[in-house]
Amino acid sequence: MKALVIIDVQNGILNKNLFKKEEVLQNINKAIVENRKKNNLIIFIQHNSKSLIKRSNDWEIYSGLNINKDDIIIQKKHGSAFNETNLKQILIENNIKNIIICGLVSNGCVFFTCQDGIKNGFNVKIIKNGHTNWLKDAEGKINEVNKKLEDMGIILL
Repeated sequence: MKALVIIDVQNGILNKNLFKKEEVLQNINKAIVENRKKNNLIIFIQHNSKSLIKRSNDWEIYSGLNINKDDIIIQKKHGSAFNETNLKQILIENNIKNIIICGLVSNGCVFFTCQDGIKNGFNVKIIKNGHTNWLKDAEGKINEVNKKLEDMGIILL
């Protein structure tokens, strides 16, 4: 069994001018459907911050994602979904060694979660076109992040 970890796809982040936003959302939804068919664990990470205030519309997970009641939702306050959350515990309890990561944003929470996934002993893969950002050189930053992750041993899907 594997786990698909979808990071911070929340209304307040989607309101920003994200590079290839629609394509990334489609790829994330495709990954959710594929992983659900394989009975893999689907985990949504939801960031809490001054701009993503708990229970506000900006904080809500984007309703266009294929989410269902059996999916796990984990709250986080830091860049990495492993930092001060029960993500590692959930993965261990479900005997999961392989995680697939996608979401927002490439050079922030996605990168730090991938990095900590490796540090915590998991086999990490990232959906190459399943993450994005709003920087001026968004495409260049995505390519840079993908290269750094590959150099860490993370496989691009």
